[in-house]
Amino acid sequence: MSRASAIRPLLILLLLALGACNQPPPPRPALGDLHFTSEPPIELDVRRIEIVPRYRPGTDPAHIEERPPLALPHVAENWARDRLRAAGTQGVAVATITDASVIETKLPTDQSLSGMFTRQRDTRYDASVAITVEIRDDRGAVVRQAMASAQRSITTIEGTTLDERDRTLYQLETDLMSDLDRELDRQIRDRFGYYVR
Repeated sequence: MSRASAIRPLLILLLLALGACNQPPPPRPALGDLHFTSEPPIELDVRRIEIVPRYRPGTDPAHIEERPPLALPHVAENWARDRLRAAGTQGVAVATITDASVIETKLPTDQSLSGMFTRQRDTRYDASVAITVEIRDDRGAVVRQAMASAQRSITTIEGTTLDERDRTLYQLETDLMSDLDRELDRQIRDRFGYYVR
């Protein structure tokens, strides 16, 4: 193959890319808030529910938990609001969010000529969430405790649009919180005894 023949496909790709730059960006997807109302709430024999957002996002740019489409700390708070219900006259249930992180990692790609013609995996997203639920009596003593965490990862490929990335992250958070919901539901029902109505 002559040098000119090898360069021609690259020039065509460059022209196509330049043409794409003149196109308006696609509209962002209308992704709804994540809620946890498909299952009945867990009714607890307490006077009120408190939510403590203890997790603080890292300052490293790789931490993207506050980036659209949905902030994972917000989704974790939605879980506590939707799934826990006060149904008693004394004591308090405290849901503490200890982790709600999403880390974006750029992956190494093949920069050879053959790699330039392959859509490679270029970004990995690692999501992690953890919530502790405690029953405290009126003096503040912890009488029951359940804790659970969940982790999920997903990768995207080169050329992923912003719309596709948002939908990927939305699905990642949906699956992650589904894992956490199942485990916390099981632990609360196993450990809280008569505090579950």
